[in-house]
Amino acid sequence: MSRRSSLAAVIVSALCFGTLAVLTPLAYAQGAEPLPLLAWRFAIAAVFLGSLALMRDRHALKVTVGDLARYSALALAGYGAASVCFFFALLYAPASVCAVLLYAYPTLITIAGWMFLGKKVTWQHSVAVVMAFAGCALVLGIGSSEAASIKWQGVVLGLGAAVGYSVFSLLSDRWLHGRSSLAMMTYTFAIATVLPAIGAVATGGIASLSVASWSPTLWGLLAAIVAVPTFAAVTLFLRGIRGLGSAQAALVATLEPIFTIVLAMLLLPEQPMMGGLQIVGVTLVLAGVVLSETGASRSDSTEAEANASSPHAS
Repeated sequence: MSRRSSLAAVIVSALCFGTLAVLTPLAYAQGAEPLPLLAWRFAIAAVFLGSLALMRDRHALKVTVGDLARYSALALAGYGAASVCFFFALLYAPASVCAVLLYAYPTLITIAGWMFLGKKVTWQHSVAVVMAFAGCALVLGIGSSEAASIKWQGVVLGLGAAVGYSVFSLLSDRWLHGRSSLAMMTYTFAIATVLPAIGAVATGGIASLSVASWSPTLWGLLAAIVAVPTFAAVTLFLRGIRGLGSAQAALVATLEPIFTIVLAMLLLPEQPMMGGLQIVGVTLVLAGVVLSETGASRSDSTEAEANASSPHAS
């Protein structure tokens, strides 16, 4: 897969992820509760992905004990934990603040990759991370009167979500090579179902997971949540990681809040139009992505030239 295709995959993934913040409030308006909705989202996604994997290869879901342990780490310490943390962060802090805290994860990935995985960090990437984070802060309204309602629990949980997504991205980058992304995400979603399901039962009893009273509209919204910001978004992001690496893919994914705001303005009538500072923020995020991609492309070109001139090159 070419670098351009990988970049396009992550951009479309960010667009898909960006629909979650629009579809979820619509589901809540239809009577859905957050934890049961999250549990069913993961469970149905796991069944769908598993079925697709088995259609392609009847042995696709046969994995080693070691891989099962890896997928459990992805689910419990990564994707599932991040989702649960992000939901509970919304109880203590405005959505804009939680989203900016979540998008600390490109910075965390860059630092962790440099410290623990020996990944090189260019000056372009370092500057781009700062630009993208600052742009998200402006786009999402940090510094407004909303900030006065922040509680420390929201900050801790929001950063917890960022850590969870960082773990998911880094471990995916490290473990995906040579393995089926469909099988990996089937097990990841299946295991991630446990966290919100236990939470739902603990707070509302087993009846809280019942879907008997769900309307056709709510089922349609759940189907959209499974198809777009879950299945499509994650599979495209993993495809992009193969070509870009976790740090670059995470930085490009900071386009997601921009897509979320645009979609919200189009689909949610109460969402206000973007102001001047938000437009500046959009510009910063886009400039950061362009800068980082330019630096990464130059680095790849230099490495390719060095390999071509090497006496060991074939």
